[in-house]
This record gives sequence, C-alpha cells and structure tokens, in this order.
Amino acid sequence: MNFSRLQISIILAIATLAWYVVLLLRGTPVTLDHLAPFSTVVGVLVILSLLTEHYSWRQGWLQKWFVSMPDLRGTWKVIIHSDWASPETGQATSPINCFMSVKQTMSTLQMHLMTPEAESWFIAHSIKPSQSGRGYQVFAAYTNKPDVHLRVERSSMHLGALVLDTHGENEMVPETVVGEYWTDRKTTGRITLSDKNDKIFTRYEDALEYYTDPDN
Repeated sequence: MNFSRLQISIILAIATLAWYVVLLLRGTPVTLDHLAPFSTVVGVLVILSLLTEHYSWRQGWLQKWFVSMPDLRGTWKVIIHSDWASPETGQATSPINCFMSVKQTMSTLQMHLMTPEAESWFIAHSIKPSQSGRGYQVFAAYTNKPDVHLRVERSSMHLGALVLDTHGENEMVPETVVGEYWTDRKTTGRITLSDKNDKIFTRYEDALEYYTDPDN
C-alpha cells in the first residue's frame, strides 16, 4: 500500500508515543529534544514508501521474504478460446489472437485486454500464492467494452471474472500465464498469455504493429 505523508505521520506518532511511554515506565529520562528528528524521519519514510510502491517491490532481493508478488508488467501476446457462438450461424468463434498490457505497482494491478473488436479492464483484483505451492494466482473482475459499432448487432458491454495462474522457472517473473474466464453473457473460455515484452501499449493496432515487426 502506498501510504500518504499524513498516514505515515500518524503511524510514526503512535509508535513514538508508545516508545515514550515504555521509556518512562523504565525510568529513562526523555526530553522534547528527542522529538526534533520527527519530521525528518517522516520524510525518509515517505520516500521509502514511494520507492517500495513503484520500484523496490520488484527487486529480487526483496522477493519472497518482504514482498510476495509476481512481476507482470509489460505487454503480452494473448490467445483466447471462447465458447461464444454467433447468434446468426450458431458456429463457435475461432481462437482470438490479441494482446494484454499490464501496469503494476506493489499495491495496484491493471490488466488491459486489447482485441480487434473490444477492450477489457480490471475493476477489482487479488493476487495469492498458487495452491500448487509454486507460482501465483490472479483473481479478477473485469468490464468489457466492444467497439461502438458492434454493441447492437453482435456484442454488448458486459462484466466478467477470471482466474489466472502464472508459470515459469522464475516464480517472480513468469514466462506464461494461463487461466479461465466467465461472463454475465453466460459464456466461458480459456486464455493464455505469453511472449511478454517490456513496452506497454494502449491500442491493439500499436501492439500488433510491434509484434509483427521482424526487427522486434
């Protein structure tokens, strides 16, 4: 969690008061001079909090014992296998090749799915160690927004939920992510993320251009 300066000040004040009471009970003399560094200590803790939230959490030497969270940042290639069938023909849809961009800090995660016809964003999430004892699971609810021209004839805006499992030799930096999803349109499917790069795209067209460029 990214604590504000006010929150850090309150927590430090409570800790200082508790320390003061313990010292008094032990008969240790305490003066106001001992509080002189208070604002400096608050400033240092604010900086450390910001560094941890945005940078330090993903450093290998802090992983597992101080922070237990996979680093998913970047853009992934995605394949979706859905059981959705066309209402006109009744035929199941072909696998969808698309992309997922991930923005992440220690306390936040936003996964943005980009397909040729729609976009999805997380509205809630939780990350837990995998039940297998290796890797992690991502639980999320998301909202899907199809292209405006498709909302009437083919696909309406809807909500969904998914469970993703991370895989790879390095638990903290997964090589692949696989999972399942469900929607309030009563459709289900499987999703596979692979071939991650560090760039973060916000449009399907930009991600497609990058991944199809032979120089990348």
